[in-house]
Amino acid sequence: MSPPAKRSARAILLSLFVCSLGNSAIIPFIGYFIVEELGMKPWHISIYSAVYSVMIMVGNRVSGEWIDKGARIHLMVVGASVGLGIASGLLIVVQSYWLMLVVVGPCVAVASAGVSTMYSLGRLFAEQNGLDLPRYNARVRMMTSLGWMFGPAASYLIAARFGDSAVFWFVFLLAVVGLINSLLTLPRDFRGEARPHAAHPHSKPQWFDNRPLWLSAFVCLMFSISHTLCAAALPLFYIREAHLPVYAPGLSLTLKCAAEVVAISSSPFLMARFGRRNALYLSAGCALAAFFVLHQTDDLAKLAIGAVLEGLYFGLFAGVGVTFMQGFARGRVGRATSLYMNSIFLGSLAANGGTGVIASLYNFRAAIVAAAVAMVLAAVALFATRHTDKAAEA
Repeated sequence: MSPPAKRSARAILLSLFVCSLGNSAIIPFIGYFIVEELGMKPWHISIYSAVYSVMIMVGNRVSGEWIDKGARIHLMVVGASVGLGIASGLLIVVQSYWLMLVVVGPCVAVASAGVSTMYSLGRLFAEQNGLDLPRYNARVRMMTSLGWMFGPAASYLIAARFGDSAVFWFVFLLAVVGLINSLLTLPRDFRGEARPHAAHPHSKPQWFDNRPLWLSAFVCLMFSISHTLCAAALPLFYIREAHLPVYAPGLSLTLKCAAEVVAISSSPFLMARFGRRNALYLSAGCALAAFFVLHQTDDLAKLAIGAVLEGLYFGLFAGVGVTFMQGFARGRVGRATSLYMNSIFLGSLAANGGTGVIASLYNFRAAIVAAAVAMVLAAVALFATRHTDKAAEA
């Protein structure tokens, strides 16, 4: 690979890390800001989340289609930084709930859709420049994980020390850094290969024409639901039901994140050695083992074992999942990547609400059981794809 291509490969990773760091610093902080600083009711968070959720799914879908039609990806990456800059810049100057609904939510959604765009950019760039696809995809996914490891903690630390406006200044500066990096270092004319339309006037190669892709999307959806059900339940489960110290959730998250990074780093080797599908089977097996241990947790030793297993299974899924789905793309990498992102997002959205319902009807331990059920469904759906599109497993 030529030196310019190496610089571009590093620039893509840097852009994704900065974008993920900015998104993770502002997205979890918005709920706190709406209630504590704007004085709104908790249900106002739900309205904002609904606006943001619809916009990000539309954004992922549209950007994926544009990429598959041969649009310049550089412009969409720049747009993500601009969206993040507008959202954070407005909140520095004007702090209004209605402004958040009309402008901030859509702009943050544009910034979040930039992550999906950069996933597609990384895949297409790796293909066209002869990079090791599983290894580079794993690095791309790791940048997202690293951003979300540091962003939320940084925003709340900044808010506690300097106030809420300082959080938005921090995000605004990240948007500026991302914009400068995009303008100066990313390949400006890079495009995906445009897919020709069907020759027959009555043929309809629509969004739902690829059954294997949708089966793999269901696999990712179930993985996401399973992960979020467990992750959302664990903090209160540890304290209220397992009667562990108050610091237990933080300890668990630290161990999980450390194991997750190790698993993502190892995923290219596992894919090369055992194949993508078998790597996901291994992830599902680790998940069930993790849920079993976490369900039985009543001391810090079991917490540590469960947290490491949780990090290993989710890190392995994170490192393999996007490559697995892109393998069913049939040339439409943008569509496959946006569907992957939307399946992860929808799973998280559904499971966050589901955790509260399950805990209200039963307890938080039951949410861990529900996570295990969702993981079994993921494994069954994964098994159902074994005979489809064998080229994806090459």
